[in-house]
Amino acid sequence: MAHLRVIIIVMKICIDCGQELPRSKFHIRSGRKIGIQGKCKDCTNARKREYRKNNKDLIRAQNKKRNPGWDINRYNEYVELQGNRCAICGTDNPLLSDWSADHDHVTNQPRGLLCVRCNAGLGYFKDNPEHLQSAINYLRKWQSITTDHSAP
Repeated sequence: MAHLRVIIIVMKICIDCGQELPRSKFHIRSGRKIGIQGKCKDCTNARKREYRKNNKDLIRAQNKKRNPGWDINRYNEYVELQGNRCAICGTDNPLLSDWSADHDHVTNQPRGLLCVRCNAGLGYFKDNPEHLQSAINYLRKWQSITTDHSAP
């Protein structure tokens, strides 16, 4: 009867930094013989950060392709048309590294560039003008009550 011998690797040397680290410091990779990547998580993440830093325009172009109706040329055109500001609130700070490319979810027609907050707001209201108007009415009602100091 043949005996099966199982070897469990507890430590591994990173092929990038050369440190001997516990298995938990490496990303899982099922295609590998030992089931983990050759580079430790810190080295992998540092390399990804460096790539993103050095390839911002390429990454921006790739991200815009994923948004229906948008490409990098249209995106740059809207940045210029909107004066590098949010189409709703007018801020010049997108809050992330890039503006959100808004589009109609039925027709996929591009609408404009928004900051993260305005884009999320439209999403929470499901792009429904009636819901947004109700929210406006609600805020105005309470704004006048708090200024008048009277109950509703």
